[in-house]
Amino acid sequence: MARQMMVRCANCGVQFPAAVESIVDAGRDPEAKLRLLGGALNAVQCSNCGYQMAIGAPVLYHDASKELLIGFVPPELNLSNDQQEKALGDLMRELTNQIPKEQFKGYLFQPRRALTLQGLIEQVLGADGVTPEMIETQKARARLIERLMETPEHALKQVIAENDALIDGAFFQTMNLMAQRLAGSGAVAAAEQILMVQARITEESSYGRQAMARAQAEEALVQEVADEVEALGEDADRPEFLALALRYRDDESRLRALVGLARPVFDYAFFQDMTAEISRAPAAERDGLERLRETLLTLAQEVDQQTQAAVRAAAQLLQQVINAPDIDEAIQRIGPLIDSTFLSVLDANLQQAQRNGDQALLQRLSYVYQQVNAMIEQTMPPALRFINDLLATETDEDASALLDAHAREHADDLLPTIDAVEGVLAQRGESDLLRKLVFLRALAERILL
Repeated sequence: MARQMMVRCANCGVQFPAAVESIVDAGRDPEAKLRLLGGALNAVQCSNCGYQMAIGAPVLYHDASKELLIGFVPPELNLSNDQQEKALGDLMRELTNQIPKEQFKGYLFQPRRALTLQGLIEQVLGADGVTPEMIETQKARARLIERLMETPEHALKQVIAENDALIDGAFFQTMNLMAQRLAGSGAVAAAEQILMVQARITEESSYGRQAMARAQAEEALVQEVADEVEALGEDADRPEFLALALRYRDDESRLRALVGLARPVFDYAFFQDMTAEISRAPAAERDGLERLRETLLTLAQEVDQQTQAAVRAAAQLLQQVINAPDIDEAIQRIGPLIDSTFLSVLDANLQQAQRNGDQALLQRLSYVYQQVNAMIEQTMPPALRFINDLLATETDEDASALLDAHAREHADDLLPTIDAVEGVLAQRGESDLLRKLVFLRALAERILL
C-alpha cells in the first residue's frame, strides 16, 4: 500500500514525488514482502540527479496466514514514544479498515515491535521458518561474493578452490538476485561484472561443473524428445501425442520435456480425449492412466505458471519504464533484464493502447519500443540478436522459416553462440527457453552442417 509524497534528495536538494509504502501486507501484495526482504522497500531514485536513497518511514508488516503483525519506526526519525504510537496507530486503522470484521483475530490487537529494519526482516524470515543460523549462512554467501568480486582475475581460481564447499545452488541464486537488484537500481556495469564472475565460478567450482553436466544431460534428453516429436510429423494431433506420453509414462523427465516442447497440444480437449480413453481402458490399466493424466496436468500447470510469472515480471518492468520521469535512463537501467518476454509484453501493450485509442500511452510505448530496439541493435552481436529473434517466434514453423532465410549469414558464430546462451539459460533455470533453444539448435545444425 503506497502513497505519494514529496521527498528531498539528499544529494542535490531537489524535491520530487516518490511512492512510499508504509503497510506491507504479505497476503495482498507478496511483491511488497519481497521488496522488504530484498532491501528495496522505499528505495527511491532522484528524478533530477539520479541519486539513490532509502526513505525512512514507519512500516506496519502484516501476514494473516501466519497471524503476524509487526510495527517498525526508524530510529532516525527521532520520534517520541507518543509520536511512534500515533504513527503506528494510524497505520493500524488503515489496515484494519480493509480487513472484514469476521477475519479479526487476537494478534491484530497485539502487534509486535521491531527496533531496527534488520530486526523486522529477521522476524519476518523467522515466521517463514528461516533460522538465525540460516540468516548467518546467507550473510556468509554475500561476504564471499563480495570477496570474489574484489579478487583479481589471476587469483580467482585459487579463491574459488579454497571456498568450493560453500558454493552451491543457493550461492548461485544469491548472485543472480544481487545482479538483478544492481541492474534494477541502475548499476548495470556492476551487475554485468557479477555475471562474468559467476560464469568463471561455474567453470571452476565443483557445483558449477556438476550443474553444467546436468544441463548437458537435460539438453541431450530434450533433444531426444524433440526428435521424437519432430518424427510425428507436422500433421500430428492429440492421439499421437497421447501415444508418446504413454511411452514416457514412467519417465517424468521426458514427460516434462514433452509438455514443455508441445504445451499447446496439452489443452482442455486433449485431457477430455484422455479421460474418454481411460473410461474405455481395461480396469487393470485405469489407475496408471489416471496417474499419467494427473502428472501431465501438473506439468502443464507448471509451464503455465512459469510463463505467467515471466509475463508478470516483464509487465512490472514495463510499468517502471513508462512511468519513469526519464524513459531513456530507465531503459538503460533495466537493459540486462530485457528479454523476449519483455518485448512480447511491450508489443501486447502497444496493440492494446492502439485498440483503446489511448494516444498518450501509445506515444510513450512507441518511444520505449524504438529505444529498446535501438539499444538491442547497438549492444547485441549479430548472432545473439538473431537468436533473440528466433526465441521470440510464436511457432516452430516461424522459427524454421527464419532459420532457413538467415542462418547462413551467421554461419561461423551461430552454433557457438547458441551453446553459450544454453549455458546461461541452464544456470538460470529457464527450462522453457532452454527447450526451445535445443529445438532451434537442431534445426540450425541441419542447415549449416
